[in-house]
Amino acid sequence: MFHLRTERHQPDYILMIVVLMLTGIGVITVFTASTVYDLQHDTSAAHMAIRQLAFGLFGLVVFGVITYVPYHTWFKHAPKLLLIATGLLIIVLVPGVGHSSNGATRWLGASSIHLQPSAVAIIVAVIYLSFLLTKKMTVLHNSRRAFRPAIMVVLMLTGLVFIEPDMGTSMALFGTAIVLMFASGLRMRPIIVTLGVLAPVGYLLIRLASYRSSRLDAFFHPFDPNVQSTSGYQLIQGLTAIANGGLTGRGFDNSIMATGYLPEAYTDFIFSVFTEQWGWLGDAGLLAIFAVLVWRGFRIARYARDRFGALLAIGLTSTIIIQAAINLAAVTWLLPVTGIPLPFISYGGTAIVLNLFAMGILMSVSRETLETATDVDSLAEIVSVDEFRADRGEQLPRLGQQRDRKQRPAQVTALSSRRSSPWQSSVGSTSRQKASQEPVRRNISLTWKAQQESAASRQGRSGQRDRDGNKGSRKNKR
Repeated sequence: MFHLRTERHQPDYILMIVVLMLTGIGVITVFTASTVYDLQHDTSAAHMAIRQLAFGLFGLVVFGVITYVPYHTWFKHAPKLLLIATGLLIIVLVPGVGHSSNGATRWLGASSIHLQPSAVAIIVAVIYLSFLLTKKMTVLHNSRRAFRPAIMVVLMLTGLVFIEPDMGTSMALFGTAIVLMFASGLRMRPIIVTLGVLAPVGYLLIRLASYRSSRLDAFFHPFDPNVQSTSGYQLIQGLTAIANGGLTGRGFDNSIMATGYLPEAYTDFIFSVFTEQWGWLGDAGLLAIFAVLVWRGFRIARYARDRFGALLAIGLTSTIIIQAAINLAAVTWLLPVTGIPLPFISYGGTAIVLNLFAMGILMSVSRETLETATDVDSLAEIVSVDEFRADRGEQLPRLGQQRDRKQRPAQVTALSSRRSSPWQSSVGSTSRQKASQEPVRRNISLTWKAQQESAASRQGRSGQRDRDGNKGSRKNKR
C-alpha cells in the first residue's frame, strides 16, 4: 500500500458549524418534547435533555479527536471493524444478553447506558465498503470479483439488523450501501437486478410479521375506524401536530401534542413537535441546515485526494441523508412508520455519539482535500504492483524481455484512472475493457526504475545517431 505525501490543512469549518448547530437544536428540541413525559415519570423536567446534552458533549469530544486522526487509519483496520460489528450484531441476539424494549432486542449494556450495534453497523459498513471498493478498483467491471463480495457483506449486515428486529435501520444500512456502490462505479445491471429481486422479498417479510403488516395498513388507511385508534394513532397525532404549527408555529415550548397526545414525541416523531413550535418556516430552516451538511459532505468527496477518501465522504454523508429522509417521510405520511430517529435531533445517546463520530471522520477527510479537483487518481496510492497483478490475473511481460524480442525500447504507459468525480469511474470504460481482453499485447510499466531505463535507452540511441551523423558530415567535407 502506497500513499502520496500531502500536507494537511485546516478542516472544513462550515461543516463543523453545521454539526454544532444540529447538535444544539437537538438538545433544545428534546427538552421541549420530553418535559411532560419526565414529570409524569417523577423525574426532573430536564432529565432527558440533560442526558442528551451529556451525550452530545461527549460526542463533540469524540468529534474533535477523530477529526485529527488520519482517515487512512480506517482503511488499515476495516476488516477488523467488520468482524467487531458482526460480532456485536450476533451477540445482541443471544437470549439474556441483549436488552429488549417494545418487543425488540437492539441494545447491549445494563442500567441506563446502552450500545446499539445496528447503529455501529451502518458506519462500519461504509468504512468496509470504501475499503473493499478501493482495493477492487482494477476489477470493478467484473461483477463476480467486485460486486458479489460487496453485496454479500451488505446482505449479511442487513439481515442481522432486520431480525433484531429493526426494519428502519436495516433500510438505512442497505440504502447507504447501494448509494456507495453506485458512486464507486460498479456496473448498474447487477445493482438493479438485486433491487428487483429484493423488493418482493422485503414485501413478503413485512407481511409475515403482524406488527409490520399493521404499520403498512396504517400507511394505506390511517383514518380507517379500525386503524386510527391503534396502529394509525401515532401517525394521525403527528400529522395533527404539523397542521397545528402552521406557517410560524405556536412558539418555544408551546407544543400541545407533546403533553401526552403524541407517543414517542422526543424520539421518532420529534420533527412533528419541532414543526408545531416553529412552523413550516422553522422546518425550512432545519432542512436548509441539513442541505448545507449534504453540500459540504459531497464537496469534500469531490476534492478528496484519493478514491478511499471520496467513497468514505460519500458514504458517511449518505448515512445522514438516508436516515433523515426515512424519518421525515414516515412522519409526513410518505412512507410507513419505521421507527428510525432523526439524526442529531431525536433523543438517543448512541445515535448522537455515532453521528458525531461519523462527522469526525468526514472532517478528517476534509483536512487532506486538494485545492482543485484532480482528473487523475494514481493506482500507486491504492494498490501495490503485486496486488494489481493478482487482481487482474495477468502475467505482464517484463520490460527487458520485450526489449530483447523486439530490439526496441519498451513503450512506457502511465497507468492512471480517470476520475472527474467520485460518481464516475473509468475502470468500466470501453478502452479499459479492450485492454483487459488483450493484456499481453499491452506492456505497462509499473515501476519508476522501468521508466528510467526506457528514458536512458532512448537518450543513448539519440546520442549515437547524432555522433554517426557528425562523422558522416566530416567525411563528406573531406
